[in-house]
Amino acid sequence: MDFYLYDSHLKKKVKFEPIKKNEATIYVCGPTVYDYSHLGHAKSALSFDLLKRTLKAIGYRVKMARNITDIDDKIINKSLLTNTPIKTITEFYTKNYQLEMKLLGVSTPEIEPKATENIKEMINLIEALLANGAAYKIANNDIYFDTSKDSKYGSLFHSLQNDKQHRVSTE
Repeated sequence: MDFYLYDSHLKKKVKFEPIKKNEATIYVCGPTVYDYSHLGHAKSALSFDLLKRTLKAIGYRVKMARNITDIDDKIINKSLLTNTPIKTITEFYTKNYQLEMKLLGVSTPEIEPKATENIKEMINLIEALLANGAAYKIANNDIYFDTSKDSKYGSLFHSLQNDKQHRVSTE
């Protein structure tokens, strides 16, 4: 059975062609767990759960990953403001998010990695981006992706395609 999805880059429906026959993998950016869930969390979870269920219903084996961002400036700030350990905050709001998604009928993803479980991989990726010039470090040691190195940056956001003010250059 042919299955079509809307391609926001091409602005038209395209035939879904999986990398592996009869298998589909989905990665969804999950919540940053520093506060209660909101409508945006629900919309994303429900939308991708619908896609997962649709693919399964037409015969695909589906594996979905949805990350949990459990380290972030917002979490650190909440920890400092409330004098509460980061782990206490993130565990509470992760459980709350998972419960609320379950109450909405959203299926549990097969993989739900936490950012703190993948710090080494993030560091390696950032170091590789710095080494090949795709990222740069500023005076306070923050690191940014250099969007000027990606000729297709912003192509999904058609309003940004010709807007050079959104591109950063280190030259």
